[in-house]
Amino acid sequence: MTIWQAVTWNVARAGGFTAYILLTLAVIVGLALSTQLQSARRWPRLINNELHNFLTLLGTIFLVVHILAVWLDPFTHFGWNEILIPLASRYRPGWMALGIVAFYLGIAIGLSTWLRPHIGYVWWRRFHILTLGIFVLATLHGLGAGSDAQTPWALGTYLTSSALVALLLCRRVLLARKKSRRTLTHPSFPSHPGRKDIVSPPSLVP
Repeated sequence: MTIWQAVTWNVARAGGFTAYILLTLAVIVGLALSTQLQSARRWPRLINNELHNFLTLLGTIFLVVHILAVWLDPFTHFGWNEILIPLASRYRPGWMALGIVAFYLGIAIGLSTWLRPHIGYVWWRRFHILTLGIFVLATLHGLGAGSDAQTPWALGTYLTSSALVALLLCRRVLLARKKSRRTLTHPSFPSHPGRKDIVSPPSLVP
């Protein structure tokens, strides 16, 4: 292996793994925001939208570094078709396809954020849920296509990241169900023309 091959291959590995860690942190911060872990009593200045956006942007930069390094690497000798078209790669095509699909989903989310004033908050939020799909696809891509996937430190990172995201996702689902049950238990009363609005009694549920 020449020096150039060693540089491009190591940059590709480091860029891909760094992008994955930043993606994990962005997902964790996003779930923390949705589960209100950033309340005034818990790290009000640490977990916020600015941190989420910064991690997403930084992860995107390292993803671009990863893609360019793979393309430049003379050992793998990937062309743009193999990098951009699912199942076109000679190297583990199925696992590579998962990473390519995750890349396109990331582009879709980025476009939805840019078009948010036009598509509205509801559709933007629906597109944003795809981030969880990107995390799953990126995890499978790393495990199946990564050259370091079988090392203890890489497996530990994948397992720890998946466990943290799964725990926060379960918390998010439980909170959503609790909120739904609370709404059913204490429904709001519609107002009627010509009558004073009926005020529901205060809820005993905090």
